[in-house]
Amino acid sequence: AVRGQLEATQKEVEALKRVTLFDQKFTNGVNMEYLRNVLVKYIETQDHEGLIPVFYTVLEFTPQEKHRLEAARVKMSSPWKKAVTSVFR
Repeated sequence: AVRGQLEATQKEVEALKRVTLFDQKFTNGVNMEYLRNVLVKYIETQDHEGLIPVFYTVLEFTPQEKHRLEAARVKMSSPWKKAVTSVFR
């Protein structure tokens, strides 16, 4: 029980460190304009495959987060999803 609490606390500390560093970067304006431009390009174009890695880098996703998002993206881009979407447009 204590070991589990220690592991949970360590994960929370790491998450807080990441959030603090991320907040400092964006408070100082680093990457904010770039992120804004990438988001606009993502919305305006169909180059989602090329821009998703940029989001991963700028937003500093962990390998676990990248894996989770890639799994969701693959699931959403399945042939069945595309067929259903095209029928209801």
